[in-house]
Amino acid sequence: MIRKLTKEEIEKVIPPVARGWETQSLEFDFWFERSQITGHVPQDLYGTFLRNGPGLTDVYGTPLKHPIDGDGMVCAITFVNGKVHFRSRYVSTKNHQQEAAAHEMLYDGAMGSRVPEPARKRLLESKQFGMGFRDPAHTNVFYWGGKLLACHEYALPHTLDPSTLETIGPDTLGDKLKKIKALSAHYRYDGVKDLLVVIGFRAAVRNKPSTLLVLEFDREWNCQSEIPLEIEGLNYAHDFLLTRDWYIFHITPFVKTSPELTKLIMQGKTSPGESMKYYKDSKSGMIFVQRGNVQAGKERSFIFMEAEPCHIFHFCNAEQTGSGNDTVIRFGAVCLPKSFNMEWQYKGFLSNTSDAPGVYHDYIADFMTRKLIRTCPAPVADRSCEFPTINPYRHVPAKSSSAPRFVYLMSGQKGIPLPFTDIVKYDTISETTVAWHSDGVVGEPVFFPRLGNASTFYGDEDDGWIITQFYRPSKHETEFLVLDAKRIQDGPVCRLKMGTEKHIPYSFHGTFCPYVFKHPSPSL
Repeated sequence: MIRKLTKEEIEKVIPPVARGWETQSLEFDFWFERSQITGHVPQDLYGTFLRNGPGLTDVYGTPLKHPIDGDGMVCAITFVNGKVHFRSRYVSTKNHQQEAAAHEMLYDGAMGSRVPEPARKRLLESKQFGMGFRDPAHTNVFYWGGKLLACHEYALPHTLDPSTLETIGPDTLGDKLKKIKALSAHYRYDGVKDLLVVIGFRAAVRNKPSTLLVLEFDREWNCQSEIPLEIEGLNYAHDFLLTRDWYIFHITPFVKTSPELTKLIMQGKTSPGESMKYYKDSKSGMIFVQRGNVQAGKERSFIFMEAEPCHIFHFCNAEQTGSGNDTVIRFGAVCLPKSFNMEWQYKGFLSNTSDAPGVYHDYIADFMTRKLIRTCPAPVADRSCEFPTINPYRHVPAKSSSAPRFVYLMSGQKGIPLPFTDIVKYDTISETTVAWHSDGVVGEPVFFPRLGNASTFYGDEDDGWIITQFYRPSKHETEFLVLDAKRIQDGPVCRLKMGTEKHIPYSFHGTFCPYVFKHPSPSL
């Protein structure tokens, strides 16, 4: 059971936590001094931790209604030979450039942030307004095949220079995104085939159906599979799952498209984010889409399984056994209840988490019976959580013995919705947890495999580190923590302290890259 925040917590605990969203207008480039490092940097920790999130909650003095409307700030933390380098830079999107030049807010946000009336009137009269929502490019960042991509939901990704984080520009991925003009923030990796799998999604508008595009790329960005789909009821696609034979998407009853709603959004009376709520007349479930080539004359298989109403932003692990009608797929997700909406409640997290916390659930999909069973394991039932992660090299296991077992959660204390103070490691086989409790606010626990690219086939699944962004409200200070993934409960083996002058706002998602890019030599 997870209770709501008390009046005392809302008034005393959450306000200092909310300062973690505060704007950071500066960009940084430095090597951590020894005085900034507590503990030891593992010598075999090699590669780059990349994270993305909104760097601002106001645009030149105009407060944003929600941090999701804030422009993306990418951070890269490089680990090499026991030394650590930090670099941060804003993604230079079109709206970021134009607003920097004008020194004022020029674009509305998809979460309800509005250009102030004096500027709005001027822009309308000059016919400069009405160019769509701002593109924050802040949801995720990942490296593949020589490209570093910063992604948002409904816009093209931006390619960045991996050494400097300088924005090169929007990328259509060899024109594969030219029509849909969007790349969702989350990807999956097929380590057996060594393929990157991504999706682009465009919601229904003006009697045009929603469009989903599934792409699979090799490391030279040759497209090995391109599947355009129109799926009835699919109105949102933030994350997905991948198995040997199937793509899995959630049909959420929390996003609705209609001419009436589109008109209200166009009139500025609501926004996509503000209209995200439970629609009881919408269907809820999972859609399983056949992966791979389809024989000539045959149609691609689609299987819909009804599920209890909930909203899913983030999936966890997936394991497929059997094939054809004997297929069984087990997977996990963080589920948000019917009372969920995207209100920036108390500025504690991104939604009304006190009223509607996310909770981890297990699913079993039986293709023979076309039934989907959802359960909430007791060890995590009282954990408010979000941003679940697994070892990214085990998205598609190389063998049954390497099926993804561990899930890492950004969690509140037992029974308390906020703040997210704990890193929880959940064992999906033994249904047990271990946790580390912090004295601040933790971010997404990104898994950093010790064996890098070889982790698909070799080593224990949890052989590596967890790296997370950490905020200490009492000092308004950001740290980056390194924990041994095998022993989460022992806490950080290393703390990288940014200092009070270099606060980094809360992030959304991050990734591991087993490469080190060119940097100036450290002064250590």
